[in-house]
Amino acid sequence: MPTPSDPTGTATSDVLIRVSHVALQFNSELFLKSFPSFPIIGSSVWTPELEFSGEVVGAGSRAPPEVRDVGSHVIAFQSIPAMALGHGVCAEYVRISGSQVAPLPASVDFAEASGVVGAGCTALKLLRKSGIQSGQRVLVNGASGSVGSVLVQLCKLRGIHVVGIASGGNEAMVRGLGADEFVDYQAHPNSLPAFLKETYGHTPFDFVMDCVGTQDLFVGSPGYLKADGALLNIGAVDGVAASMWNLLSNMFLPSWLGGVPRRYMFFSSPPLRDDAVYLAQLLGEGKLKVPVDSVFDMKDLLAAYERISTKRARGKVVIKVRKN
Repeated sequence: MPTPSDPTGTATSDVLIRVSHVALQFNSELFLKSFPSFPIIGSSVWTPELEFSGEVVGAGSRAPPEVRDVGSHVIAFQSIPAMALGHGVCAEYVRISGSQVAPLPASVDFAEASGVVGAGCTALKLLRKSGIQSGQRVLVNGASGSVGSVLVQLCKLRGIHVVGIASGGNEAMVRGLGADEFVDYQAHPNSLPAFLKETYGHTPFDFVMDCVGTQDLFVGSPGYLKADGALLNIGAVDGVAASMWNLLSNMFLPSWLGGVPRRYMFFSSPPLRDDAVYLAQLLGEGKLKVPVDSVFDMKDLLAAYERISTKRARGKVVIKVRKN
């Protein structure tokens, strides 16, 4: 692939970045499997992925001042529509609008920083959408995943009591991120909602934040979620068709027809530059960590996607693009 042109000296907001690391998305692996022959418009080669870290090579005069200097460390993200058309970021050089680039403190590791935007912006949207306040209680399902691990930390920064759900092998990790209590879902393979009702029925949660998309968690929620609380879901573990059916029934089926008498919210969250700037600051201040499951070389990209497909990754799976 040719190196994109350098925008330096032009009246544009574009920034040319030498890519260091790219964080892979679980949904990208699903997309690749669902559309193996997807017709590409405007790109001869389909390049995957949405978020990355790297160094500025050049910038137009209208780019934000803090990301103009050559050699500056940055994090950046591509839009989902652009990636769907083949203009992803898993490449050695990426030219992208300065509105999608945020400065990164030089002390922050490139591999860790590459995965903060997508997970972090989604976690922030969960907090804002719920309106959760300091002193309230939240149940986080998928607390060891990319979004869940950041969400646990952001909740604790706001003084929220967190109970995290993950597999038993991830307990130390989840507690290390700040979770006050831990639930091993593997210890209750057929009765997790019943266990949650028995354990937390007398101290129900203000919100349940499901980063996996476990339908049983919502169905059983009246046993451990306050009547004026809500479950917020960003996952689709059951597949597209089943998840769409669950979404419609969860949101619109009245309780007298068998619907669950609790609020249900499902949403996606495109990254925002202001959020990316805030998250990068937290990384630089040591107030936020992005767990990295593994780092693969570019030549091992398919093996990295295989790691994601196992659904056992502890944090982000990252591709190292830069060769030195």
